[in-house]
Amino acid sequence: MAMLPVYILAGICLCYIILLVSLLYGWRNLKSNPSSVSTSETDFSIIIPFRNEQLHLSDLFDSLKDLKYPRNKFEILLINDSSEDESEKLVQEFRKMHPELSIELLQNQRESISAKKDAIKVGIDKSRFEYIVTTDADCKVPENWLQGFDNYIQSQDSDIIAASVILDKVPPEDPLFRKFDLIDFMSLQATTIGAFGLGRPFICNAANLCFKKKAFQEVGGYRQSSNYAGGDDVFLLQKFKEHGEKIDFLRSTKMIVTTAAQKDLGSFIQQRLRWAAKSAGYKDNFARFAALTVFIMNAALIIGVVLCLFDASYFQWLMMAFLIKFNLDFMLIYKAAVFFDRKANMRSYAWSSIAYPLFSSGIALTSLLVGFKWKGRDYRK
Repeated sequence: MAMLPVYILAGICLCYIILLVSLLYGWRNLKSNPSSVSTSETDFSIIIPFRNEQLHLSDLFDSLKDLKYPRNKFEILLINDSSEDESEKLVQEFRKMHPELSIELLQNQRESISAKKDAIKVGIDKSRFEYIVTTDADCKVPENWLQGFDNYIQSQDSDIIAASVILDKVPPEDPLFRKFDLIDFMSLQATTIGAFGLGRPFICNAANLCFKKKAFQEVGGYRQSSNYAGGDDVFLLQKFKEHGEKIDFLRSTKMIVTTAAQKDLGSFIQQRLRWAAKSAGYKDNFARFAALTVFIMNAALIIGVVLCLFDASYFQWLMMAFLIKFNLDFMLIYKAAVFFDRKANMRSYAWSSIAYPLFSSGIALTSLLVGFKWKGRDYRK
């Protein structure tokens, strides 16, 4: 048996151990933010782009109308991105039913390849208040959402604040891809929190994000990332970091935004292709290390399976590598499952961990070669 592949696999495993142990330390290091009752001082502009979201808007509106925050201290800006369904009609009805809320319906103005970035910019240009809060049209926000951001702003004076997002609970009868989706989503959220805890943040989620409008304008907004269809959250975080702005993560179970799972397997795959496509724009060294390490580790496991077909003696080394990854991933994802109250869904972890190397490597390679389709639009290489 040639030992060179074994030595290479050992080096890859070492990098993966360093990454996961670091993220586990970061998770532990980032303390939860206890909610405190205080006066409501901050004014917020809530910006929500939407395109063909008639199935989800009702749930979003129900959560927005239940926000426990003074009505005169926030506005809701809904930006229609050329919807072809009844979404705009639902927004108009929501406005009529709740005149006590400041709600504006705006139309997107396309300037770049990224419709969502354009829509958020339309909202920011129209906004009246200093702090911008973004979420997605397929989400539900917690009732103390704005109060939580306000408390944190008063104590920390942050320029950008990220918070947690999780998929709705997945019942046992749901298809396998949704169970896999939730496990994968929890791994991303655990990575987000771990990286913030290390002081090396590189990903966040625009479904639960708050930032200063002035700081957004000072760093140039989305100007340098307009050639990427996605990444309105990641690239903005990157810009804030490059300019030395104050970046924080608000870790609290009362600040979790929930989002709907993709309706079918095709949509799920296209979503992951969209997410993977933006990784080419990472400038942060830790982000590059994390993305490359995860990809190489998954690819190595697949190559290891192929090698075992020709030489069974590689099997023991392959199993050692898999068990290292299996256990480290479990430790991190289980922490997220407890935090998000998704422990029951960890029943899917074992088979998901077997499927993940092939899925992750396939998505990463496909995103380099082809584009993706999202919200009825084609984004090609």
